[in-house]
Amino acid sequence: MKGIKKILSVLMVIVLLFVMSACSGSASDRYGGIFTESMAPGEASPDDSTDENAPTEEQVTLPSGMITAGAWNDNDNYTMWQNLFYQAPGETEPAKFQQYTEAANSWGFNSLTRVKVTVTKEGQPIAGAKVEAFDRSNNAIFCAVSDAKGNAYLFTTEDAGSIRVTSGSASAQTAFTAEEKELTVALDSAIEKRNVIEIMFVVDVTGSMGDELRFLKAELADVISKIARNDSETAIKLALLFYRDTDDKVPFAYYDFEDVTTQSGMQKQQAALDSQQPDGGGDYPEAVDAALELAVHKQWSTGATTKLIFHVLDAPAHGETKHQEKFHNAVLSAAEKGIRISPIICSGAAELTEYTMRQAAIYTGGTFIFVTDDSGIGGEHHDPGLPNATVELLNTMLVRLVKGYHTGDFDAPIYWQDDPALNIG
Repeated sequence: MKGIKKILSVLMVIVLLFVMSACSGSASDRYGGIFTESMAPGEASPDDSTDENAPTEEQVTLPSGMITAGAWNDNDNYTMWQNLFYQAPGETEPAKFQQYTEAANSWGFNSLTRVKVTVTKEGQPIAGAKVEAFDRSNNAIFCAVSDAKGNAYLFTTEDAGSIRVTSGSASAQTAFTAEEKELTVALDSAIEKRNVIEIMFVVDVTGSMGDELRFLKAELADVISKIARNDSETAIKLALLFYRDTDDKVPFAYYDFEDVTTQSGMQKQQAALDSQQPDGGGDYPEAVDAALELAVHKQWSTGATTKLIFHVLDAPAHGETKHQEKFHNAVLSAAEKGIRISPIICSGAAELTEYTMRQAAIYTGGTFIFVTDDSGIGGEHHDPGLPNATVELLNTMLVRLVKGYHTGDFDAPIYWQDDPALNIG
């Protein structure tokens, strides 16, 4: 895949800058960590207060490779995930997510019983296969799509039923029971995976996220100069969905998929980014459910491609039943289409945001990402209590994840202070 890592690196810079937008506080408040030995970008020293030639905030180019984050795949750590909902014997405190086991508080999710299906052909993993679970009466209960490792995750409270796997004209069936919920299904033939990566950034652009949006715009010229214009092997298609809250004057702005390995495609998305202005919001919850519903029903391809949503946010959806149902149904639709949701939660996020977004990730085979305090950028970040997660540079992490989802080969994470891409100003 010639040039793919270079292209992905540039795309991840865009995500990095979106996350900067999601951190609360002023720009000068954010650079207390890796900028401790130099002035924060755009920050004037006392001696510069009368210097007419001093650079303004808009003139400063924001370096990439600064934000730190952790990544966690709950499907890869499924027993640990289940333990978050059950109080351990001898413990006096309830489990972290125990309150969400109540039906009225669960947002419709029940990810505590899972059927894992690995689809193969001649011993090799098959991506893009449709995998459906049925109950004893042959009613469909969950639908997913196998990833580059051939894995599909189906969540059902049924203790027994059947699994049907299809890829093109090939199909196969097997049964699952309470004792056998990790299955391998072999196909005689399968459709070929296309060398296409579809990425959508779903980003909250309410008023509280406005400070760093200036930095994003300043970075665009540098992003475009670094991106590979033409890659003969891999098409990378980028879509953008910005959202506020449903009562705002312009709650959503969507820009459809463009092949950003071409100059014209990248220029269109640059113009879309330039047009965004932070505004709206006003209360803590935002239109997360409506935004995700819009995102999963856009023009994703129907073939076997890599489909990813990176959802940058710092607040949950509104908690009324209609919003919970819309969010839950959007996640189910993403799973059915093979769209992997990887949320990126930023400063301001709390436990409910973590719970709902980890459910979105586990249901769709995505990765839960959380920005950390290690770099000193942004306000205080929510700690999900995942000490086994390696703290990485966010842009390096996202390159690693995109490559992994496309190829099935996930590189090991690099601790942020050991990353040669670390930018210390």
